[in-house]
Amino acid sequence: MKTFLYSLLGFVIASVIAWGAMLLWGGLVLQLPPGDSYWDRTPYAADIFLAGWLCFATGAAVLVVRLAR
Repeated sequence: MKTFLYSLLGFVIASVIAWGAMLLWGGLVLQLPPGDSYWDRTPYAADIFLAGWLCFATGAAVLVVRLAR
């Protein structure tokens, strides 16, 4: 149970970092207006982001479990 909770913690922390970075990038770098969607302009961007997010979050979950031992 402890391993599951640590892996969940790593996944959640990595998810917050990934989604926060994506929102900051969209707001500060791209300067998208509130009604505009980057996903509509470049459909492959969503696939790349989701794949990167899942890899990053899974890696963070494994790392946190290993550090907890």
